[in-house]
Amino acid sequence: MKLYALAALSLVFLFWTARQETTQRTQHTTEAKLVRLANEWSEATNKKDRKKLDELMAPEFALYAWNGKLLAPRPVWLDNLFSHITIEKKTMPDFAPRVYGDFAIFTSKGDWIGTFDGQHFNQKCVVVDTWRMRDGRWRAVTRTSDCTDR
Repeated sequence: MKLYALAALSLVFLFWTARQETTQRTQHTTEAKLVRLANEWSEATNKKDRKKLDELMAPEFALYAWNGKLLAPRPVWLDNLFSHITIEKKTMPDFAPRVYGDFAIFTSKGDWIGTFDGQHFNQKCVVVDTWRMRDGRWRAVTRTSDCTDR
């Protein structure tokens, strides 16, 4: 009887270990995909590629301040990008994606240099993007940022 219990316990452990490894591989693959998508979003922003931005940003996308204050719903964010902002440099070299089922939090920090309606800015930012998997693809639903002038 003890032998059967030990065998059953061993099987449960083996299945649990295999499931953990599969979950970790899936998590790593999803995080790598989100890094690629975040880089595509940054590149599309720099190039002002509306088609790519529409693919990567959810219709309900909005920009928020660190304290939850709405800074710009999607239409205002896009209008600012296309009509008011000239980007000289935008980099996000440090990032940390975390996946929670069909949601992901993508934290990054970087530099943001350019002009807004002719006024120069040079900022360091910490950015938290929330991504959601819907209809088989990831899209950014919110961005929360905290930027400081240099």
